[in-house]
Amino acid sequence: MEGKRLLEEFFDAYLVRRDLESSMALVSDQVMSVGTGVQEIARNKAELRELLEREFLMMGTPMKYKIQEYYQTEYGKGLVGVFCHMTVYAVAGAHEGVVLDTRLTAVLAEEDGQWKFVNFHMSVPERSQGEGEFFPLKYGHRSVGTISGQAGRKLVEMLLTMVPGGIMGGYLEKGFPLYVINDTMLRYLGYTYEELVQQTDEEMIRIVAPEDREWVEREILDSVKDRGEYEVQYRVVRKDGTYMWMLDKGNEVITEDGRRAVISVMLDISKNMCIQEQLRKESMEDGLTKILNRRGGIHFIKKSFAERDTGTLMLLDIDNFKSLNDTYGHLAGDEVLVSLADILKRSTRKGDVVSRMGGDEFLVYLSGCTKKEIVRERVESIGRQFLEIGRKYELSRVSVSTGIAAREQGERFEELYQKADRAMYLAKKQKKGGYAFASDGEETGRLL
Repeated sequence: MEGKRLLEEFFDAYLVRRDLESSMALVSDQVMSVGTGVQEIARNKAELRELLEREFLMMGTPMKYKIQEYYQTEYGKGLVGVFCHMTVYAVAGAHEGVVLDTRLTAVLAEEDGQWKFVNFHMSVPERSQGEGEFFPLKYGHRSVGTISGQAGRKLVEMLLTMVPGGIMGGYLEKGFPLYVINDTMLRYLGYTYEELVQQTDEEMIRIVAPEDREWVEREILDSVKDRGEYEVQYRVVRKDGTYMWMLDKGNEVITEDGRRAVISVMLDISKNMCIQEQLRKESMEDGLTKILNRRGGIHFIKKSFAERDTGTLMLLDIDNFKSLNDTYGHLAGDEVLVSLADILKRSTRKGDVVSRMGGDEFLVYLSGCTKKEIVRERVESIGRQFLEIGRKYELSRVSVSTGIAAREQGERFEELYQKADRAMYLAKKQKKGGYAFASDGEETGRLL
């Protein structure tokens, strides 16, 4: 949509024609407006109308205006943000005088098919920004205390792509010494400005989670070197010790004192990351048994391979499971599957992997464990516990057969799985309810 056209339509009605009703027709009932004066605050359409009515009574003569440096960005469907530099002129006969030289940010939203303003904010440019002004910024003690024209333009461009968010800047020097920070970023972190300075000694790398610092610093420096900008997601540590996921989007600037720095807009993405983690978990979790599914099991077994070269894979299959479903129903079958999953979880360590591969087939990987005596004891214990569950379903005589394969150095998952699969079918062939090791001569065992 064309934000500038609506902006001009509003100010034509408001400043040039001094038409209150036409002005109000372009704003939302929920509009919020902040002017340059202390009392020029409106929290809804009624309060804005009251402000304009007072202004029209005090000075109802027409005015002129000029819009320059216009920017526009779409935040999503039905929401547009605009920024411009605006000069307002009073007209007296043939003479014109500047009444106001201001910066304006506004937000338009689509309501019932019509675009209306939901937010206005005007601010008068100052060399240094004070508390309570638009985007109040606090500067590091090692900075000159002002934001350069180039840095300001970069900041505006980024704000228009990522509002709302915190603003933070650091010098491209060891530890990223603090250049600038705003109140939103301080609220994210839970600090006052003074507390942040004391806690970090103004080195902004210290707010990054310790385990992320090295790669975050490398990513920022490499990206700035290559492109003059960066975008990275990482965790920061808040005052209370909790972690917050941030999307940090920054650009390189040259400060007033000629030093290289970055200014970034930072957005709290913790909720999104939690959702992604939940989706990832759901994609790897078996809905019935709440253990890993096939995808999750293979993923974590391969991850274990990267950490430790040795281990033992156990492939378990429930004997007579179809008979159980046919005789006692699928609810009973589900109960047996859940019971076996619980037995496997109780019988393994924290670093081991337990998964349901599908149907009545389960997989266990004992990371770092290759001793047959230990594995045999574990398998027989699982078998005995499962037989106790099976006593409820005597007509089906359910049991569990297990194929066992120790991993050889550098062996791939697919190769190890095939060995365990062959051993499992050997166990079933010998006698259901038993187990077999995949080894020279295929050693077998049986539960009585």
